[in-house]
Amino acid sequence: MIKRFGKWFFNLFKSEKLYRAKFVDDVPDKLDNRIIYIIENEGYYWQAAMVCPCGCNKILHMNLINDYHPSWKFEINKRKIITLQPSINRMVGCKSHFFIRKGRIIWS
Repeated sequence: MIKRFGKWFFNLFKSEKLYRAKFVDDVPDKLDNRIIYIIENEGYYWQAAMVCPCGCNKILHMNLINDYHPSWKFEINKRKIITLQPSINRMVGCKSHFFIRKGRIIWS
């Protein structure tokens, strides 16, 4: 019984789908869920794009250029799991407000 519970518990975390970064030259025509696209030009990162995690399927665009407000910063690890800050707060539509920390959505 304990062995079965241990396997179930391990698989629960193993199968967790985390948000990952994908570096591209332009926003793709079709975006995949759980991917945050980092748009770059010659090593200069200027925009992040993703599908809203609430299920409304709207495309969210976050500015990565420090000179313009608001702007976001990102960190990725070796597995391309992403942290994006500050929070994303939609003022229209679904009005979602969330953080992305170590690939996980944290609703606010």
